[in-house]
Amino acid sequence: MGQSVYWQTMPLIGRELGFSVKLITTLVSFSALMFLVFTPYWGRLSDKKGRKFVLLIGLIGYIVSTILFCSIAYLGLIGYFTFTLLIFFILLARVINSALGAGMRPATGASIADITTEENRSAGMGQFGAANNVGTILGPVLVAFIAYLLANTTIFPASFEPYGRLIPLLIMSALMLLALGFVFFYLPESFEKQEGDLTSSKFNFDKKNVLLISTGVLIFSSFAIIQSITAFYLQDTFSFSILMTQQKLGVALGCMALTSVIAQLTIVQKLKVAPIRLVQWSTPFFVLGTLVAVNAVDFNFYILGMAIIGLGMGLGTPGYTAAASLNADSKSQGAAVGLAMIGPGLGFSIGPFIAGFLYESSPALPFWSTIPLFLLVFLIAFYINKRDLVDKTL
Repeated sequence: MGQSVYWQTMPLIGRELGFSVKLITTLVSFSALMFLVFTPYWGRLSDKKGRKFVLLIGLIGYIVSTILFCSIAYLGLIGYFTFTLLIFFILLARVINSALGAGMRPATGASIADITTEENRSAGMGQFGAANNVGTILGPVLVAFIAYLLANTTIFPASFEPYGRLIPLLIMSALMLLALGFVFFYLPESFEKQEGDLTSSKFNFDKKNVLLISTGVLIFSSFAIIQSITAFYLQDTFSFSILMTQQKLGVALGCMALTSVIAQLTIVQKLKVAPIRLVQWSTPFFVLGTLVAVNAVDFNFYILGMAIIGLGMGLGTPGYTAAASLNADSKSQGAAVGLAMIGPGLGFSIGPFIAGFLYESSPALPFWSTIPLFLLVFLIAFYINKRDLVDKTL
């Protein structure tokens, strides 16, 4: 929920601060790069110090960095910083958020791996993914609701309108503080702490895992390309105001997350198949959804396209994470999930950066660029699944 709020506020705040699309997406890419750099470290640390310890660091990092970001953005909106200083401090806040917040994903993913059997790993990761996507639904709902209050009520003074996009982030900091209390006092530790140095947790980084992580990079790069330009695309294509864009963006991303949750709580829970098959089956939904979105004649058709993409994410994400988890032993689940996060980390570093340049050439170009990437995911997943079947036969 916290990251989905960032995804909705960053493009619009960036435009109000005078940033170009390329600059905004480059800032997003660089902060995602920090996520990529630090996630494997946090995964290994959770195998040494425990999942709860790392999760607490991630929560504290999110709270501190979000308050810092809101303070800098507010000062930027009132003209306190020069343009160069503003870019530097915005980037600093986002880097802190990614570097420390990166601990949450491997810690929680490894916790799921700790308490599920190999047979139920895909189902467990599906539930984990569904929880993430519920947050991805609630984030847009929160942002859209605040935008509605700013535009249609007198709850907030008229002078709040330029700064209203910061309110959801401050609310998220308060919710994260509440989560911090729940984790500290009530969350049981799922991992028996190991003795020795951090290098004791090993993950077999063989050819299969390289191919698997490659599918993750391609999936999340494509997804990040679409997600990072959606706010700009809606505002420019359908001529929405900033507040209307904020509301419509919440609807589009919320519908995408909802269909993802549906897939993870139904299809993924029922099917007892190899996780890589889920990755393979996700690609037709990605391609179809992208084609519908880029050819949408109105906002309703765009929502339909995003909803179909959500079905693809609902299948692909738990399949990818579960496949990585099954390639590690019980003592290195944190390292496995941490290295598996190279996929989304690198994807969200590459995707927005590419999207910014493509979008300024043509708004439709980022969408079309994802089609060959999704087809490549299908081929790699098909190869991995075929090789696994041969290995089992032997």
